[in-house]
Amino acid sequence: GSQFHVNITQAPLNGVIKDLQAAGMPVYGTELNVNAKSYRDVEPRDNFALIVGNEGNGMDKALLEETDTNLYIPIKGSAESLNVAIAAAVVMFHLTA
Repeated sequence: GSQFHVNITQAPLNGVIKDLQAAGMPVYGTELNVNAKSYRDVEPRDNFALIVGNEGNGMDKALLEETDTNLYIPIKGSAESLNVAIAAAVVMFHLTA
């Protein structure tokens, strides 16, 4: 029922990224890449935007270049990835803590 209590906007994502950044809001992407930053190294904030990609392909490369910082979740063992919903929940929990 939370979707009834938030404003929903539909627009091209690359335009929205620029608008959020212009308003001073950091935009984080998620990426399984050694050049990405561990989500644990980012300080929690009151406002931020988070873009997550699907499990098979991840985020679009062009969008990754527009974000302020791209984050990853360090995974122990031999797992290749997390379910995108779980990964988004982990990162959002940390960023809002």
